[in-house]
Amino acid sequence: MSRLAVINPNMSVGFTDKIRDQAQRTIYPHNQVIALNPDFGPDSIEGYYDEAFASVGLLSVIRTLDPTGIDGYVVACFDDTGVDAARCLTHAPVMGLCEGAIRFAQALAGRYAIVTPMHVSVRPLEHLVRKYGADRDCVVRAAGVRTLDFEGENAAMAYDALYQRAQKSLHDDGAEAIVLGCAGMTDIADRLKSDLGVPVIDGVQAAIKMVEGLAELKLATSKHSTYGTPPAKSYHGMFDGFAPAFV
Repeated sequence: MSRLAVINPNMSVGFTDKIRDQAQRTIYPHNQVIALNPDFGPDSIEGYYDEAFASVGLLSVIRTLDPTGIDGYVVACFDDTGVDAARCLTHAPVMGLCEGAIRFAQALAGRYAIVTPMHVSVRPLEHLVRKYGADRDCVVRAAGVRTLDFEGENAAMAYDALYQRAQKSLHDDGAEAIVLGCAGMTDIADRLKSDLGVPVIDGVQAAIKMVEGLAELKLATSKHSTYGTPPAKSYHGMFDGFAPAFV
């Protein structure tokens, strides 16, 4: 049995509940998954500024969970918030939603579009697309809604904006598949796939299946160089407890 942790690095409990439901439907029955968020940080992650603060909360959760025997982590934010730092903190494999979704999309379509809620997220995601070597075949577009619109009274409006933007990408960008660019969209992936008639990749599902596979194969994050444990040193003030000497 593999024990997986899915961490929503923002404070939206509604998103965490949706992510937990999707995770439990996605993993194999013999495996176990927990889903949680930090107890401090931003309500949502919409750009670089939010991401910087959310990364600290993410790392605090991993520091707490790692001694309990977690076999793999999913960072449930499409910005892949703090993924590289998390890989330095744990031996267990760590996967962000963007990287997981791109790997799935590359196997399903020659060209695809990531549709994210806000325009402020487009450039950060384009940087990730280049990092993952997918910039020739992938475009990033925004639906023009807030991330938190995908829950509560604005959910219907947000879905309509997402659908319209996805349709436009199929027609104007030559996309053959759509990637959902936000963890909060995880519960509408099947509906959008049915409405559009093309593959719709949910990063939550994709990242979970990738981490689950790595855990089942007993593969761990290499500590040889890039993701090696950081050298011991002092941190000060509010970050004292994060000093690498305690890793």
